[in-house]
Amino acid sequence: MILLHNRNIRALIFVANMLSQSVDSNELSSTYTFSTVSTCPLSITVLDFIHNSTQPDLEIKWPCEARSYWLSLQPFVRFVRFLLRYVTPFIIILGVLLNTVSFSMLSTPVLCDSNLSLYLSALAISDNGALIFNYAVSVAKSHSTSVNDLFMNSRFLCGTSSVSMELFQFTSTWLIVALTWTRVIAIMFPFGARGCQNCSAVIIITTLICISFIISLTKLYSGGYETDSVFEFVPCQEKIKPWGNAMYFYIALSTWLPLLFISIGNLLLIIRMRKSYKIHNKLTHNFRYKSNRTYNSSRTLLAVSIVHLILLLPLGIVETLELYWDVILIKHPAKNVEENERYIHWLQEKMLLKWCRGLFFHIYHWNFAINFFLYYLAGKKFRSVVTQTLKNYTNSHLCHINILKCNTWSNCHKHLATVRSSSTLLARAVMRSKQFIDDNIMGSNANERNSNITQL
Repeated sequence: MILLHNRNIRALIFVANMLSQSVDSNELSSTYTFSTVSTCPLSITVLDFIHNSTQPDLEIKWPCEARSYWLSLQPFVRFVRFLLRYVTPFIIILGVLLNTVSFSMLSTPVLCDSNLSLYLSALAISDNGALIFNYAVSVAKSHSTSVNDLFMNSRFLCGTSSVSMELFQFTSTWLIVALTWTRVIAIMFPFGARGCQNCSAVIIITTLICISFIISLTKLYSGGYETDSVFEFVPCQEKIKPWGNAMYFYIALSTWLPLLFISIGNLLLIIRMRKSYKIHNKLTHNFRYKSNRTYNSSRTLLAVSIVHLILLLPLGIVETLELYWDVILIKHPAKNVEENERYIHWLQEKMLLKWCRGLFFHIYHWNFAINFFLYYLAGKKFRSVVTQTLKNYTNSHLCHINILKCNTWSNCHKHLATVRSSSTLLARAVMRSKQFIDDNIMGSNANERNSNITQL
């Protein structure tokens, strides 16, 4: 009994020691947390991207070191915000105008004689859709809270916006992929089926649009980057599942697979073009003419696809790094000092990656606005049509101005003609009266001479 009693006492002492140690550690951690929160000279309001500063646990989620890092990041953040808020509207206006001009030029009988014009016309429409429904809507949401409230209060508008912004951007990317490989097949198999190239182009474009629409419907269930937009508007969609497998699938389809297909297609296209050009240079003039025509079309395609690669690649790299950082290397606030320091480092890198994504996202905007310049610089036929259309428009405009001037000055011309006719009649009357006086004087002088002769 005594042994059992001693054992019970020892067990109670051991439990009491464990409890006291846990209490001491909790007190130390709470003291650490309280001291870090209370002694931080930077208020939570320095994080100007937080829309609701009354959320619970903000002091723990955003420790003092993260706030200080945010202030040191401000010059870069201000620069990216300036680009997104003030340069992006210029890109939207310029892109919509130039894409409309490109579509009208490609619809002329001179240029619409190949399936290339169909792809480029569809690309112009898709680019305009991306500029309007993705970037213009995002800029409007960030500039005006009333516009954002429309999407916040309407589930239909919120879902439609999420689907449409993904639809046009995804379609534009894969249209370039389809255009690249269509051109590769046409050059590698020049004697293939040429019966109805326009029909095959229409089928491919329609299929791409349908697939893009189906993939875009996933945005109704996964917020994606819209829940953490660099335009800094309050997302209308709840953060259901912004990351995970859906985002891996999205980044693969929107960046890396198109980049891979376009790179391989361009490489094959360049190799085949060099071989074909050497062979065709040894043939007759007729074949040379066809070779030059194929070369000009392929040069336009290469310009469009290579620029798309250059603008999309940095965004794809940053999005992949951000996804890996947010999913694989995710950290949470901890009471342990070392773990909390890792969380602070993770949070700082996350903020930097977000605004790097904003910078490259803005650079990628130019992809939807500069295709007109690429067509003009790389396409000889497109350039001649644009130049001739501009000359015709200039001549008609000048002719219209001349007609307006003629109509404006017609009354003055009539008045001047009346004045001139009146002055002419007056001058004639004066001349006639002067001549009549001279005749009378000469007559009187003659009469005087005759009378003098008679008297003699």
